[in-house]
Amino acid sequence: MKTKVLGMVLVSAMIMLSCNPDDSVPNGGDEKIVINTDKELLSARLSLTNTGVVGITSESAANAKRARIGVEEEGEIGNLPLELIAQVEAPTFEGNTLQATHVAINGDYAYVTYNTQGAKYLGAIDIFDISNVLKPEIVSQAIFEEADLNAVDYVEGKLYIAAAVDQDGSYGVDGPANLITVSTSNGQFTSDFEFSTVDGYVATDINHTNNNVVMVSGTDGKVTLFDKSNSTIVSQVDFPDLRSVTFGQSTVFGIDQNKLFVLCGEKGINILNPVSLETEITIPLSPDYSGAKRTMDVHDEALVVSEGANGAGLYSTSNGAELQRVEIPVVSEGLLTEEIVTNAVTTNEKHLFMANGAAGVSAAAFEEDGVETLGVLDLFGSSNFVKANDEYIFVASGLQGLQILKINLAEEINDNVCTDLPAYTGNSWVNINSGQPQGYSGSLVVDGLNVNDDFTFCGSLSVKGWANVNSNGTFNMRGSLVIGQYGQDTGLQINDTMIIEGSLVIYGNLTLNSGAKLEFLGSGSSVTVYGNVWNNGATITGDYNDTEGKL
Repeated sequence: MKTKVLGMVLVSAMIMLSCNPDDSVPNGGDEKIVINTDKELLSARLSLTNTGVVGITSESAANAKRARIGVEEEGEIGNLPLELIAQVEAPTFEGNTLQATHVAINGDYAYVTYNTQGAKYLGAIDIFDISNVLKPEIVSQAIFEEADLNAVDYVEGKLYIAAAVDQDGSYGVDGPANLITVSTSNGQFTSDFEFSTVDGYVATDINHTNNNVVMVSGTDGKVTLFDKSNSTIVSQVDFPDLRSVTFGQSTVFGIDQNKLFVLCGEKGINILNPVSLETEITIPLSPDYSGAKRTMDVHDEALVVSEGANGAGLYSTSNGAELQRVEIPVVSEGLLTEEIVTNAVTTNEKHLFMANGAAGVSAAAFEEDGVETLGVLDLFGSSNFVKANDEYIFVASGLQGLQILKINLAEEINDNVCTDLPAYTGNSWVNINSGQPQGYSGSLVVDGLNVNDDFTFCGSLSVKGWANVNSNGTFNMRGSLVIGQYGQDTGLQINDTMIIEGSLVIYGNLTLNSGAKLEFLGSGSSVTVYGNVWNNGATITGDYNDTEGKL
């Protein structure tokens, strides 16, 4: 067994006997799998560049600005506070830059797969530790010199990876489409990588049912069910040009039933029995261009499908009927029409996010009467994949790498000062004028804040630019407050009194002028300042965690 080397790390791998020796190969050609567990070296790819409050631009606001309607400087308020916490450079290996293909999020860890453009086989998987919401780290990496990694799923301590492998290389596989499995614990690979070959030229997606792992392979491929315990093949069914697979429930005659959903480039959406793999419903889709990445997700009783230039389609999981179509919002000029395509969709409890190629990432909200498009996230670069849960969003931008965002929706706050406070509906610059004390609650994103009297906010408040607590102003904050953008002329300036219980994150600068007071309530408050801190004679009181040691 040869030692695998990357940078300063030497890791020896154990050979494990395959549970299915006919079509599984344990770490064949192990010298072609390069392991790195140096988290300082790996995490050097993470950067604070452009981090901070992320706004959302609606299509109507973009059109109004282009037409010079109204006050051009006036922005929009939003109710989806997002915080870009890290930019992640794409990994490189021997002069080749890889591109992110897929993300699985489970607990404190996120698993990101990569492949390489063109005919070359070269892929990787990174394990991110996201337990500290403000400081994600890459704690492990595996580089595959002879395989593209296209999708990943985490199930009960194991990673299941859909891959395209060089069958003439060192891994000893019987064909290019492969399932790769490996055990993990605390962000580390704890077993050998095992390869299981299926029909097809490339494995395109992976998911799991209650009892099995299901993988789909592309041209001349199959839907394949694997036993979760030993990765042996349970059953297969032929499908041409498979793109994506997901698993969820539908309700038929009041009875919840599990369903398997597969997306085929030729036959559209197929709803399968997850045990027998029999097709129960087929939903035709409009023609799609060859080789495009597509994903699906299930939200309640709706199947959400990325459909290229047609945006996202929502279909009933019970009968396949189209429920709604979400078009791609475009807020930038000069984009090529063929590059405005929905490559991926992802949902959490309240929102739908779409990766729309050159048009960026759009957000929509699930409302009682359907899906309402909010706009496009103010991020840099194109997007070919997006994955979200209730706390994070991972956006893949090809060779430009990843962007990691934190979702800061308001949580319930039990405090008398928060009782019966309404939602804010005013201008994007919040001005609390002298003699006009005000209070609000909920989730809010604004351009700026000027406090000249008593102001209370309970919930989650994000300020893109400056927040100023002026003379005779008192700012009572309960919950999460995020201000500014890293390296920009933004931040918090206190000339009088600010009282906070919760989390205060400042990506810009903090200025505490003479006579100012900053008071932290309770025992669990925290403050994070990424910019400069100037204390010109202010007093700071209370129990708080200064995460960057700036105060």
